Amino acid sequence: LYASRTMSVGQKVVNLDTVANTWMRAPGESIGTFALESAIDELAYEMKIDPVELRRLNEPEKDPTKGTEFSSRHLVEAFRRGAEKFGWSGRPAEPCSQRDGKWLIGQGVATAYYPVFRFPAAVRLRISADGSAVVQAAANEMGMGTATVQIQHAADRLGLPLEMVSFRYGDSDLPDSPIIAGGSSQTGSIAAAVQVAVEKAHRELVKLAGNGSPLAGANVEIEARDGGLFVSGEESRGETYASILKRAGRDFIEVEETSGMPFEVMKYSMASYGAQFCDARVNHESGEVRISRWLGSFDCGRILNPKTAVSQLRGGIVMGIGMALAEETLLDTRRGRIMNPSLAEYHVPVHLDVPHIEIIYNDIPDEHTPLGAHGVGEIGITGAAAAIANAIFHATGKRIRDLPITLDKLL
Repeated sequence: LYASRTMSVGQKVVNLDTVANTWMRAPGESIGTFALESAIDELAYEMKIDPVELRRLNEPEKDPTKGTEFSSRHLVEAFRRGAEKFGWSGRPAEPCSQRDGKWLIGQGVATAYYPVFRFPAAVRLRISADGSAVVQAAANEMGMGTATVQIQHAADRLGLPLEMVSFRYGDSDLPDSPIIAGGSSQTGSIAAAVQVAVEKAHRELVKLAGNGSPLAGANVEIEARDGGLFVSGEESRGETYASILKRAGRDFIEVEETSGMPFEVMKYSMASYGAQFCDARVNHESGEVRISRWLGSFDCGRILNPKTAVSQLRGGIVMGIGMALAEETLLDTRRGRIMNPSLAEYHVPVHLDVPHIEIIYNDIPDEHTPLGAHGVGEIGITGAAAAIANAIFHATGKRIRDLPITLDKLL
C-alpha cells in the first residue's frame, strides 16, 4: 500500500491443544489492515499531519514489494472523493475535542485492500434454435450475484435480451470452474471463460451459416446484436441465431471453452482498493461504542452490477463492525473448551448496531482484467476495524491495539 523502502513481516506460530486462530473473510488482509492502518494513523498523529494526507504522500508509483507496475490503481482518487463526500476537512485535528452530552465523538479513516485473483475456468455455452442461450458452469452461487452478472455478460456478448439468457450452475457434472466462491475471484474467472466460449460459438455459427447466409464471404469484423450476428458497420447485413440454426437443421449449437492462465496477475500488481470513513460515539460513563455514520469509497475497476456490488461492499463493512466491536471466541483454557459456541453467546452486529452505510466507487475499468473488473466480495471488511479503532482514538485519545474493542478497554 505504501512507498516504503524497508519492510519486515514476521509470524510466530505456537503449537497448542486448541483450535487454531484463523480467518473468516478476506484471509490475512482483514486482520493485517487493522494492524497496518492503526499504525499509519498513529504515525499521522505523531507527525501532526492529516491521516488522509499522510497516505497520499506515501502513495507508491510501483508495487513496493514486487517492483511491478500497477495494472490500475486510483486509490488517491477514492480518498479524495470519499473525504469530500464525508466532510473530512471539517474534522478537528485534536482527539477528545468533540462531545455531545455523555458521548465523545470521533472520526476515523483507513485504507481497504484486497488483491485480484483469477483462476482458469471452463464453461459450456448452448445457443438454441429459439434464439435463447444458456451458460453452464460448476460454480456455486451464495447470493453474491454471480448468476446475475454472468447472465448480463453473456447477453451483452451474444447481443441477446437478458430474458433470453440463463445460467446453470452448482453441479459438479458441469464444466470445471472455480467451484468455491473465494478470493473475490469467481466473477472474473468465469467471465474470462464466457468470453472465449462466445467467441468460439460465433466462429462456429459463421461456418454453419454457409453460402446462403448474408454473412457469406464476410471477411470483416462481425458483431453480435439484435439476437444474431451482423457485419460491423452494415445495419442489415446479418442473420439471427434462430435463422442460422433453422436453415442448418440444427436444434442448437454447443461449445465448451476454458480460459487461459492468469498471466496478467503475474505481470502486474492488481488489487481492489478503498477508503473507509466512519463516525464513532463513545459513552464516557459506560464505554459503549456506537458507529453513527459510514462512508466507503472504493476503487474496484469497472462495477458490473451496482446493486449486487454495493450489497457486497456493505456486507463486508457490517462484518468489519462485528470484527471490531463484538466478535470473539472465548476459550476456557483449563478445560480447553469454547465458552460461546453458539449465536446466543457469540455476538454479531444486529440492525441497531449498523448505521446507514453509504457507498461510492470510481468505476474506472482495468484494461488488463476480464470486463475491466476487480473483486468486490472481500474488500469491504478490510480496513473497517482500523477505521473504527482510529475513530475511537480520535474520540477518546485511547489507542486500542487488540480486538474486539469491548467496554472494559475504554473505561
